Amino acid sequence: MSFPRVSSRAPARHVRLLSLLLAAAVAAGGLVAAALAGPATVLGMGPLPACRYDDILTAPRAYADWSITLVDTILRVPRDYIPPDLTPVSSAGIGGSGSIRAVAVDDLHAMTVAAAAAGNPIAVQSAYRSYEMQETVFQGYVDKYGLKQARLISARPGHSEHQLGLAIDFKSAGGGSPFVGDWGLSPAGIWMRAHAWEYGFALSYPKGMKAKTCYAYESWHYRYLGRDLAAAVHASGLTTREYLWKHFTTAIVPTGATASPGASATPTRAPSLEPSAAPSAVPSPDGSASASEPPASSEASATPATSATPEASPTGTPSPGSPAGTVAGLEPAVLAVLALGGAAAVVALAIGSRRRRGPSGP
Repeated sequence: MSFPRVSSRAPARHVRLLSLLLAAAVAAGGLVAAALAGPATVLGMGPLPACRYDDILTAPRAYADWSITLVDTILRVPRDYIPPDLTPVSSAGIGGSGSIRAVAVDDLHAMTVAAAAAGNPIAVQSAYRSYEMQETVFQGYVDKYGLKQARLISARPGHSEHQLGLAIDFKSAGGGSPFVGDWGLSPAGIWMRAHAWEYGFALSYPKGMKAKTCYAYESWHYRYLGRDLAAAVHASGLTTREYLWKHFTTAIVPTGATASPGASATPTRAPSLEPSAAPSAVPSPDGSASASEPPASSEASATPATSATPEASPTGTPSPGSPAGTVAGLEPAVLAVLALGGAAAVVALAIGSRRRRGPSGP
């Protein structure tokens, strides 16, 4: 690419304008190269929202964005978000039942082998849950404890990391339920807290962090992020929610908004479980109940509830149209490139106009 020569006698303002044009072109090229290199790291859209309940579709949320998709008490994925590569956990050589995304299988296997070699074998208590299964799980807690307590110890449908196909509730191999007492103090729980991040798994709801995670402490609940991202989260000292919001989340969360009237904000489905169907919760170290094991009938399909927010197509990327945090369907990085390109064009027109008119002023 060649650029016009600038005469040594050209007005200084022309030189400055041409310099601005060149700088804009270089910056735009850099942004394009960064976008092509991989997922862009962005700044969160404002400070981390305080804990509350809403039903805002998260962004990013494409299946390929599995490692950086954030769900919490505010952000959710659609009802038909079903990972396309679900694989039985048994393929990782770990005991228990359920499925997890294929992207996590190799590291789950490596972690299972390492835990056993250290004398702290682990197994799976619960893994992937569909939206409908989570409806049943959550309703079971509502029936037994009431809505306020249920929202603290169980995710509403659409808001669960289990629906991402990346979360596992672990237990000690050959042991009982991890929800009795503090599993984090067991040999397997202690080993997991020290080493799980080395294999790409992060503890989602650590002790004493309820104000940041919005859920009660769960020593057994780990989410797969991939080794590099899990190491970054571990080194940062932040919770997974804080880190993903700060570096990747582009969903726009209005400040001070209240829970939307969507079905998952306040369950309206008729109770389908007797209170005794949900497991008995035990007080966690921070004084709140901590249990997330699906009730015995959680495999049963729940009656679909109506959502006030349009859902995604059952096939392809689960976030068609313009996801939250974008404009006209364009990601922030693309918008930045277009904006710089527009600025460069304006500068070029200005140069042409000034050349036609000649220098202005003395």
